[in-house]
Amino acid sequence: METESGARPGESAPEPAGRGPERELLAPALDAVRATGAAFLLRGDPGMGKTTLLDWAEERAGRAGLRVLRMAGAEAESALAFAALHQVLWPLLDTAHHLPDGQRHLLEAALGVRADETPAAGEVAGAALALLARAAARRPIVLLLDGLQWADPPSAAVFRFIGSRAAGLPLVVIGATRNEGRYAARGVGRPIDLEPLDDARAGDLLRALYPHLAEWARRRVLRAAGGNPLALRELPAELERAAPDRLAVVVDPETGELLGELPLGERLGALYEDRLRALPEDARHVLLRAALGGPAAPDAAARESAAPAAAGGARTADDAPATIGARAAGTWRRIQDSGLAHVDPRTGRVRFHHPLVRAGLVHTASSAERRAAHRDLAEALPPDSPRRLAHLAAAAIGPDDGLAARLDAAARTMAERGAEAEAASVMARAAGLTADPGCRAARLVAAAALAARGGRLRFADRLLAEAENEARPRTPSPAALYALAVAYVRLHLDGDPTPSLRGLPAALDAAAPFRDAGQRAALLEPALFILVIVASHTGDDRARAALDRHVGQASELTVLCHQAWADPPHTAREVPARLRAAVASRPDGPADPLAARLLLWTAVAVDAVGDHAALWDRLSSRSTYVTQAFIELARAHDHFLHGRWEESLALARRGAAASAAHGYGYNEMMFLLHHGQVLAGRGDTAGLEAIARLLTPWAADRHLRLVTGRLLGLKALCALGHGRAAEAWHHVRSLTPPGGPLPRLPWIQLTLLDFAQAAVETGHRVEAQAHLRAVREAGIAAVSPHHAFLVAAAEALAAADDTAEERYTAAYALPGAEEWPFELARLHLAHGACLRRRSRRREAAARLTSAHAVFERLRAAPWAGQAARELAAAGGPGPEATGAERPTGEVRHPLSAQESRIAELAAEGLTNREIGARLRLSPRTVGAHLYKIFPKLGITTRGGMARALREGGASAQASASARATAAREVIPSLGKTL
Repeated sequence: METESGARPGESAPEPAGRGPERELLAPALDAVRATGAAFLLRGDPGMGKTTLLDWAEERAGRAGLRVLRMAGAEAESALAFAALHQVLWPLLDTAHHLPDGQRHLLEAALGVRADETPAAGEVAGAALALLARAAARRPIVLLLDGLQWADPPSAAVFRFIGSRAAGLPLVVIGATRNEGRYAARGVGRPIDLEPLDDARAGDLLRALYPHLAEWARRRVLRAAGGNPLALRELPAELERAAPDRLAVVVDPETGELLGELPLGERLGALYEDRLRALPEDARHVLLRAALGGPAAPDAAARESAAPAAAGGARTADDAPATIGARAAGTWRRIQDSGLAHVDPRTGRVRFHHPLVRAGLVHTASSAERRAAHRDLAEALPPDSPRRLAHLAAAAIGPDDGLAARLDAAARTMAERGAEAEAASVMARAAGLTADPGCRAARLVAAAALAARGGRLRFADRLLAEAENEARPRTPSPAALYALAVAYVRLHLDGDPTPSLRGLPAALDAAAPFRDAGQRAALLEPALFILVIVASHTGDDRARAALDRHVGQASELTVLCHQAWADPPHTAREVPARLRAAVASRPDGPADPLAARLLLWTAVAVDAVGDHAALWDRLSSRSTYVTQAFIELARAHDHFLHGRWEESLALARRGAAASAAHGYGYNEMMFLLHHGQVLAGRGDTAGLEAIARLLTPWAADRHLRLVTGRLLGLKALCALGHGRAAEAWHHVRSLTPPGGPLPRLPWIQLTLLDFAQAAVETGHRVEAQAHLRAVREAGIAAVSPHHAFLVAAAEALAAADDTAEERYTAAYALPGAEEWPFELARLHLAHGACLRRRSRRREAAARLTSAHAVFERLRAAPWAGQAARELAAAGGPGPEATGAERPTGEVRHPLSAQESRIAELAAEGLTNREIGARLRLSPRTVGAHLYKIFPKLGITTRGGMARALREGGASAQASASARATAAREVIPSLGKTL
């Protein structure tokens, strides 16, 4: 079989991750093939990456212009003479007429072209080498021989002959074979043994393949794969598929270690299947018990004594000890001869050739055989051993309430040690062994709660569905834990707050008072935290009222978090100081994940996440996915506020992908929202609209006002960047109607600058001033330094001419103003424009230059364009000199900043007097500007203004499309999860 490039149709060869040393051996030979040849033989167990290395070599050879000939061995053809050689030489056979007649006839007979007697391998070998030599002289050849263990003997002899003489030709031969078979000791070239990847390389490969794998799953996969690259690729998917099957996962309740192995798919299950089925039945039974027993299983002597019984015959008084010993010894000889396992002489324990042999034994055994092996192992262990309990659970078929009660207790002990993910499987098994439907439902609820806390969200959802089926038509008991589990799972799975609002308040009321510390920790605290999240996202009075009723019994951190979000102008004024004290009292962070999330959500409320970065670093390094994702959400938002937009984008993209992989729809939605913040700041209208089209209906259906409100603010921000003040004013008025009471809307402070700017630029300065007086009186500025700066900056933008300078100075003077670079740059831009209009050009240029530098660093192209145009009008360098990139959708015509604003208002149909009122210009001045604008746009009437502006911006559409494409890279995952 000949291939012209390393890539199969439509794809490229996978990078053989973790096989760097092997590639370093092969690469020089491939690079030097025109000068000298070489031959190698890759040897290793199934799944060790041999074929992947051959794919890599094929792709590299194709890029170098080499000719690739490839063979793939097949067991079905292993008895057909020269079948493997046929694959290699058939593409070259049309050039065989250049060979002497004798050699040509030999090859044609061997390959079935000539109806002669099949020649001997030794005769064919010389002819095959001659044919390859002629072809390689014209174009160097890379000969790839995969699956040599299945090559027919005559072909194998020819390949060895070719390999032994490759050095003298422009020919590289790379064979690949399993460790067993005729090629294990003797092959086509220099042997390269592919050993299992060490722990570091296996961990790196697993992270590269599955960067978002939960830690509990990561540990299991690494242990089960044993450094086998194929297993590292395939086991995570098998683990996900096996999660709901409680019978498939048997966990040691004492150590949390998996007993037996993860269920294998067909591909992994077949790796050792042939060799295992070739063993005698008694040997397979002995090894199955060893596989299911784990490292702490009974020793080899105990297994040997049980070997006759395992073979199917009961031990009787007629069986002499010597006979039993001889049978056991014979069994173990056959096992050791197979190479699949051996007895460690130091410990007497069974050591498998590879962990996948253990998994293969479990995979090939029937359910009855597995249960029998678990019973044997349980009988060999002391009555009080936790491992005996696990084996009994695996062996049980029908209900067993006594065993279920013991498993229940074991699961609770595991959970207390922090192994909730594993404890969920044990508790679910306890439920499966429970006879009473009500008790079974209660244990399913407990298992779901453990699974949710352990990050197994989909598993928790399935367990809750089973509990509901068991308890119909009643609510599963205990009702409070059920309500909490359902609220947690539905909120995180798809962002649905309805179960929290309907179930949690009633459950808390029914369970109160919470005098027991354990009950508070297990039910009250997590329920209140969910209600804080739901209340801050929805503003629903049911959540707020429940919080007010029960927060008095909660911990200090829960009370602090509630105050931070309840009514920030009135309840959050002391939160920053108390938050600093709480963090200082826990320099390494709280041990409880819930306490860590309470601290973090409190910091988000007062824009203080960045003040405690070291704490989040420590927490993230030792937390589960749930807490890590929560930290990254907060950090993505904080990076945006502090002008670290590239870091914010990276976290948002990575977080959205991880959330999709884990099934956390709420997290995915929030990461997309943070992605949208950067798009809005950079003026990417198309990208922001793509995100909004997904998030707006999704959030509106769930009444998530935090999301819908923030999206309106982002649309206003994006519109202001492009100078579309009327559009921005429409959005901010929808968000906070001027003149009305201030809404209790989270993150409302983030829209204050947009409100002020949009109001002023559309002629609503008086409304803006009234609105900001209400903001000041409400106490928003007292919440945090960031709140104070935003209020002061908005007041400066909305100030009348005679007080503007004083307001700008006051905003600049606030402590920490420089920590918010984008908002500070907007203030500099507005101040610079104001100074330029008053002919204070030097001062204006200083402010505008500062603003332009920040916008350029942030890649906020529309804002940079505005600053550059104002700078040019102030007598500084223009847009071309500053290198300002034109924003997406920006009108491309030679108008000044002032002329652009007048033209856009005129295009909307405003009269000269109305334009002058908005821009504080006389109607005569507006007319003079229009007199200059008409010839620049090539029009003679106001009616052509809108068309001219549209055509001037058409050339920006390609850039908008490119930006939208970048946004879409992260967006499709939302639909996948939700």
